[in-house]
Formats: sequence, structure tokens, C-alpha cells
Amino acid sequence: MKKSNVIKSIFAVCILLVTSCKKQNLLPTTDAETTKNEFANLKEEIELESENFVIAFNKGDSIRISNFYAKDAKMMLPNEKAVTSREKIRSVFHHWFQAGTPTFTMKTIDVWGNDEMMIAEKEFSFSDEKGTIIDSGKSLEYYIKEDGDWKIFRDCYNSDFPEK
Repeated sequence: MKKSNVIKSIFAVCILLVTSCKKQNLLPTTDAETTKNEFANLKEEIELESENFVIAFNKGDSIRISNFYAKDAKMMLPNEKAVTSREKIRSVFHHWFQAGTPTFTMKTIDVWGNDEMMIAEKEFSFSDEKGTIIDSGKSLEYYIKEDGDWKIFRDCYNSDFPEK
């Protein structure tokens, strides 16, 4: 009788261990899939913002461009001091557009973050009316949620072309 009770006890413990291990293995996978799907949605939101930014840039719309930035945003231009605030950033774009700007393209390379902040690595290029690339480079944009919308909080970029 003792032997059969020991065997039953060992069998019961084994069943509990197998059952609990299966549950533990399923939970992280389910959570990871949910997180992966949520992140994919966030990434799509950032990519859509980027597409709309390019459209506004190529239309020369400095007001719409500035609205992609947070109220206390900072744009870190190459070889210049940083520009702080949405209004000052609007002024920078306004002056660029007055001087005439080439066609702008931008591609999102990678995105990291969560539902409160996202960082996007991008590549950009400018081309003339013939389609010749006259400048290209890379950027990092740090996005935050402001009034329920993604806004660029920090924008830093530089050219891949050698300085002249």
C-alpha cells in the first residue's frame, strides 16, 4: 500500500509540474504577441506621421510642418545651434521654403519605444528638378504624445555628404 501511494503521489506531482510549466510557457508568448501587435500599430502611426511630414515639406507648408513638432520641441541642425520651440522651428522652415527647397524624401529605417515615446531612425534625401540627389543623410526623431497625437520632441539630423 505504501508503494502505490508513493507512485500515485509522484504521478500527481509530475502532472502538476507539466501543467504548470505549460501555462508558464504560454503566458509570455501571448503577452509578447500582444506587445508585438501593439508595437506594430505604434510603428505604423509614426510612419504615417513621416509620410504626412514629407507631403507638407514638399508643399512648402511651414505652418503644417511646425505642427508635427511638440510645443517645446528642439531641432538640432548640423553646424548650427539648436532651435527650440514650435514657433522658432516654423520660422526655420519658412525661411528654407522662401529660399526654395528641392524635393524631399524620407524613409523610416527602424523604430523603438512604447505608447508614450517612440524613437525613429530615418534616412532622407533631397533631389533637384532633374531627380539628381543633391544631399542625403540620416536622422533620429524622438516622438512624444501631446494632446493625443504623436509629436516630434527632438529632431537631430546630418548629411552624409562631405562638408564644403
